[in-house]
Amino acid sequence: MIIGKDKMKFPAGFTPAPNRRQMSETLGGETQPPVMVRGFTLIEILVASAIFVLVVSTLFDVLVSGQRVYGKGQNRNEILQNGRVVLDRLSREIRQAKEMVSPLPQAPDDPGFLPAMAVEFQDGHSPSPFAYLNSDYYYIRYSVATTSKEITRQYRVYCFEDCASCSSFYRWNAAQVVGGETTMAHACNLSMEIVGEYVSGLKFWGSSDLINIKLDLLLNKEILNLSTKVFGANL
Repeated sequence: MIIGKDKMKFPAGFTPAPNRRQMSETLGGETQPPVMVRGFTLIEILVASAIFVLVVSTLFDVLVSGQRVYGKGQNRNEILQNGRVVLDRLSREIRQAKEMVSPLPQAPDDPGFLPAMAVEFQDGHSPSPFAYLNSDYYYIRYSVATTSKEITRQYRVYCFEDCASCSSFYRWNAAQVVGGETTMAHACNLSMEIVGEYVSGLKFWGSSDLINIKLDLLLNKEILNLSTKVFGANL
């Protein structure tokens, strides 16, 4: 190939590729304009962003509401199961009780005699878990711990001596006179256990043969009220 000052000469038989001008003339003599790519306007971007935020906010609210409903259901199931266990055990043991120790009002709304917040009775089950003590009197007391909101069950006997050295056991209202002074038997706990949680209230009222129990439970603002009636078989 020989390159000159104004033009190029090619060897014989060689055909150079057409340039842009020649291609334009081949296509009709007009140069095609470049392709323009159109972008989004500011208004379109703002509208799209608003729609996106709205959709995300709605989905988030649905998720939070679902979690809240699930949590409330879990709380209710927890306190319902807990309350049923407490009432079942209370009812079973009161039904077999031999004697009620706690005085109970006849009605729940008597201002002069409010319902008891705790109940104590003589255990009617035999044999006693502490039968080796050879006592004729074993007692059970249920009460609510105001700080922990737990129901405790105390299994106890009554003595005149110190609990650590007590070897003789008496009825709950036994009394003895020593040196001209009357001394009442006092309770000595043999065991204590927690039988329920989330308790905001516990009430007892009724007669010796029909006892009403009302149990209020609270967990994370979820409130549940349970009640039952117990017929004393041995009272």
